[in-house]
Amino acid sequence: MKKIRILHIQLLPLLSGVQNAMLNLITNLDSKEFEFSVISAPNGPLIQKLKELNIEHFSIPELERKINIKDIIVFLKIYLICRKGNFDIVHTHSSKTGFLGRIAAKLAGTKGVIHTVQGFPFHPFQSRIAHTFFKALEKVASFFCDRIISVNKCEYEMAIKQKFIQQNKITFIYNAVKKVEAIKSKYKKSDFEFSKNDIIIGSVSRFDEPKNNINLINIAIEIVKENSNIHFIFIGNGSKLETAKRIVKENGFEKRILLPGWKNDIPDWLALFDIFILYSKWEGLSLSILEAMSAGKPIIASKIKGNNELVIDGKNGFLVEIGKHKILKEKIVWLANHKRERKKMGLESKKLVQEEFSLENFVKSYKNEYIKLYQKKL
Repeated sequence: MKKIRILHIQLLPLLSGVQNAMLNLITNLDSKEFEFSVISAPNGPLIQKLKELNIEHFSIPELERKINIKDIIVFLKIYLICRKGNFDIVHTHSSKTGFLGRIAAKLAGTKGVIHTVQGFPFHPFQSRIAHTFFKALEKVASFFCDRIISVNKCEYEMAIKQKFIQQNKITFIYNAVKKVEAIKSKYKKSDFEFSKNDIIIGSVSRFDEPKNNINLINIAIEIVKENSNIHFIFIGNGSKLETAKRIVKENGFEKRILLPGWKNDIPDWLALFDIFILYSKWEGLSLSILEAMSAGKPIIASKIKGNNELVIDGKNGFLVEIGKHKILKEKIVWLANHKRERKKMGLESKKLVQEEFSLENFVKSYKNEYIKLYQKKL
């Protein structure tokens, strides 16, 4: 049986949500049926992971997050890789590589092109001009694509209702995570000079604009000033990490609000946390929240699309609207002081993951999409 050759196109060589979603597919689909290659920018932990998995990698040094003149070179390089590689399917991720990659792959003669939308590039925090511009780009790119996968139901329904993507082209498949087995963390609260009964509010995310980290850091400072038993740990790297460190240091809370950078042993950190928090401005479907839910943690999250499909307000955590800082503080402090409710919500989180966001369903759904598209294009 001929293997289906699939090229994934990523933007950054990180190991954050979008890259881990791809790795969940690569590592769980049968290597006797599928053969994978990956394009991304160079010099990141994703590259090492792909090397460990013996996955072919194409590096494009000109790939950057911001739109710039070098994108012409990026487009040409993607086109040449697709043309030379003669892949059966090209699967794009992220907004920028999704736009460039879909068009380049189709023009190169790729039989099947799939794009996963990890949150559309237009959102409520943009100007009307930017919102309209990015929506137009998404509509154009959809003509160079055979299948579009939304990671949440909300954007799937929006795309159909607003008619910027043809209904027969789009579906939704929830992101999923590997089951986080109940583990005893290798870390102890005493390792960080916290007492046994202190509460740790934890987060795992990039320190970039969409994640709203700086606002959350400022809220954390207000909370620790008033509550000696509450501490925060923010795991992650990014462009705003140094700003966050400076703010914490200026307020004298380096021992109460920890910013250790990115860590590879996330399950151990999740086991240490009492509550998980993510106060993003926009998301697709957060793998960080899913991992925390799988670890049995109560969740406090921003009330936005994607998050509201993971967190049932009052059941496995709380949803708080962006900008409602007083309410957010109240929810954090209340949950920190109610152990029984934390345990109850954590059990609900684990149950929801098992019922709605299983890795088995995720992999099966994508496998069906790949096979249907491959057979259709024969």
